[in-house]
Amino acid sequence: MSLQPLTGRTYGPLPLRISHAKAEEYVAATGDDPSQWTEAAPPSFAAALLFAVAPALIGDPEVGSHTRVLVHSDQLFRWHGPLPRGADVVVTGSVARVRERSGLNFVSFDVGVKGAGGDPLLDSTSTFLMGASPAAEPGPDTGEPAVDAGSRVDPVPPLPSLDAGAVAPPFVRAASRLDLVRYASASGDFNPIHFDHEAARNAGLDGIVVHGLLMAAWLTQGAAAFGKATAPLVEMKLRFRTALRPAAEATIHSSIDAVEDGTCVVGQRLEHAGTDLVTARTVVRRG
Repeated sequence: MSLQPLTGRTYGPLPLRISHAKAEEYVAATGDDPSQWTEAAPPSFAAALLFAVAPALIGDPEVGSHTRVLVHSDQLFRWHGPLPRGADVVVTGSVARVRERSGLNFVSFDVGVKGAGGDPLLDSTSTFLMGASPAAEPGPDTGEPAVDAGSRVDPVPPLPSLDAGAVAPPFVRAASRLDLVRYASASGDFNPIHFDHEAARNAGLDGIVVHGLLMAAWLTQGAAAFGKATAPLVEMKLRFRTALRPAAEATIHSSIDAVEDGTCVVGQRLEHAGTDLVTARTVVRRG
């Protein structure tokens, strides 16, 4: 069954507050630097704002039978400025487009976040793959690591320069199963493939996997090092290519591809064992 009838459907507007407690919870769950985000939430808090309204789409009665497979394919974020702590905002989501291919629905979901005065703070477009049956069978069942095994949070290393061609030192991150539960609480992304072994295998995965937007948060931390403190990022385009299992280590690579007036373009990838899991192109406000 196609989800084409969802095109144009709107969810929200939903009022909420970017509370100090929620921002701090999110910083801790993503391994970000708390000393950097005292006045604003980090740019990756955009994921929590997305999942303030995305559950309304996922829980839509017409969508329910299509969520056995529910994965993120692509993500675009555009920040219009900082995400101030304590700010009251309004979040609205809408289905921009639905394409059907090989039994899967590719749902483009637009989200807009405005301040109390109506000024735009953030826009995003997500591509969700939804289906009633997996495209492939899972591999052999090797179980899951211990619930608290494998967590790793390397600090973001200092940059050599802000010139075109500069390559940032890589850093490593890994998430335990407990980390994934913490991230789900902080972000609102409770897709069971991130905590339920059987649900993940029923979706065609070998086991539970790290949230795509947690991996994106690690990339934003690498990109933010190039920019201004409270509003470092202008735009980020992400492609989620391959899943990461809990306790598996991933390395973040960043380099400056171009320098423009007041901004630089940062190419990024997150890789594990020589395979790119997530790639990103990020426009950064230079510090």
